[in-house]
Amino acid sequence: MDRLAALLRFMLFVLIVALVATVSIGVVWRYALGSSLYWATEVPNFLFVWLVFLGAVVAYREKKHIAFTAIVDRLSARGWRAPALAIHVIVLGFALFLLVTGAMVVNQTLDSPSEALKLPLGYLYSVLPFASLMIAIDAVGEIARVLRARRGEPAS
Repeated sequence: MDRLAALLRFMLFVLIVALVATVSIGVVWRYALGSSLYWATEVPNFLFVWLVFLGAVVAYREKKHIAFTAIVDRLSARGWRAPALAIHVIVLGFALFLLVTGAMVVNQTLDSPSEALKLPLGYLYSVLPFASLMIAIDAVGEIARVLRARRGEPAS
C-alpha cells in the first residue's frame, strides 16, 4: 500500500501544478490578451474536484484529516476503543454510501458532455466512487487495527 500512497501523493502534486498552470494561463489570456479561453474555467474545476477527493484519501490514510479528539483524549486507557471503533465504522458507512451513490452518478452522467471540453461528466464524477472505495478499504484496516490493539494501548 505504500506504493499506492506514493502514487496518490504524486497525483496530487501533478493536479496542483496543473491547476496553478491552467488558472494562470486563463488569467494571463484574459487580462494580457483581452479575451478568454473557452476551457479556462472548466479545466480548473475538474482538476479541483479530483484534487479534493484524492486529497481526502491521503488525509484519511495519513491521519491528517480534521479530528475532534477533546473527548477521546480524556478517556481512560481502556475507554478509547468504543469511540475509536464507532468513528471508523461511521467513516466506513459514509464511504460505502458515497461509493454506491457515486457509481450511480457516474453511470447516469457518462452520456452528458461537459460544456467546454465536451468530455463525459462521468469522467469528472468517477473520482467519487474511486476515493470512496479507497477510504472504505482504509476504514476496514483501521477497524481491524482497533480490534487488534491490546488492552490499554491506543490504536493510533
